[in-house]
Amino acid sequence: MYLFWLLPAAFLFLTLHQGLVYYGIIDTYENGESYTAEVVEFELKQIAAQTNGYIVLRFTPGDNQEIERKLSLPVEMAGDLQDIRVIPIRYQPGDMQEIVLMPTFETQKSLIWTNALMAGVALLITFIIGLAAHRFANKKINEPEEEFVIERVD
Repeated sequence: MYLFWLLPAAFLFLTLHQGLVYYGIIDTYENGESYTAEVVEFELKQIAAQTNGYIVLRFTPGDNQEIERKLSLPVEMAGDLQDIRVIPIRYQPGDMQEIVLMPTFETQKSLIWTNALMAGVALLITFIIGLAAHRFANKKINEPEEEFVIERVD
């Protein structure tokens, strides 16, 4: 029963991770350099009820060293980029989120908030269930063990 606490811990990790991702895109958006990136490849996959995709961008920052990155895309962001061949980006090397796609910035922020809120609600619910499970486990441990007697009745 005590292992149930791993579930709220996982949701806490997800909530904190979404916070770090949000901070990373805001930092890159505000402090990164603006570039235009060429779309090398764009693919949107639909497998059963899931739709996701990726985009491969190529751009040359100020040091004239060409950079090519493959970024995964949720379907909400892919729709905005489907017909664009040159995308304005913000780039900050070494940051947690090095590249921010300007056309999907607001969508990305709202997706992060949605993910963080869902993980936060799940954290709250599993924390409450964890308290109940913890109390139940303590109660079972502290109760004297009932002696189980089997009598044969003929």
